[in-house]
Amino acid sequence: MATSDDYEYMNESSIHEDLLCPICTDPLEDPLCANQCGHTFCRKCITDTFRNMSRCPTCRHDLKLEDFHPVTIRPFLNQLNQLLVKCKWCSQINIQRGNFKDHMINCEERMVSCPAAHLKCDWKGQHDKMHDHVNKCPLIKVQPIIDELNASVKQQSEQIHFLYTILEKISKSHSQACQERYKARGVARCDMCGKSFTFNEHIRRLHYCPNTDFCSDCVKKYFP
Repeated sequence: MATSDDYEYMNESSIHEDLLCPICTDPLEDPLCANQCGHTFCRKCITDTFRNMSRCPTCRHDLKLEDFHPVTIRPFLNQLNQLLVKCKWCSQINIQRGNFKDHMINCEERMVSCPAAHLKCDWKGQHDKMHDHVNKCPLIKVQPIIDELNASVKQQSEQIHFLYTILEKISKSHSQACQERYKARGVARCDMCGKSFTFNEHIRRLHYCPNTDFCSDCVKKYFP
């Protein structure tokens, strides 16, 4: 995504003040307008500001962030999109801001990260060097395998969660029967270590069947 870090405005002193954000004093980006007072700010600027205050930064009118709406006036947005900028990477000038995103796609001088950056490849370089790196990067070659493994792990995690949910429901359905049984017997015997314990010591978190009993010591030992 193209940002103001990628370009600088040309003839910035001639930009009309109505197109400037009162907070950052730069031309408006993704402008939001207050319903009550009509003042307009960059979305990011006003969102950050309202983390610490609830007033219009210009007129101090009490507002909520929900009181702002996106600017949709086409002539106003066209003026912003037609502002001329210079690419900081390749130094090309007279690019309309509204077209800068398209420029960045083809700008060979811009800095990019490896497509396998999420796999901890720390390579960064100019866009025109990307092809050479991709052909040599070992992480890109194994990326399909890693993606497949991640998908498999995710699927298994979902299956485990599903089974755990079923077991929880089974446990709840047996809860009343278990309580009556232990009240009648007073004590139970751990199926793992043979230790006797009272109903109050019974760990129902793992008690999915009325015929299966675990004492607290075994739960801590085998299910930390």
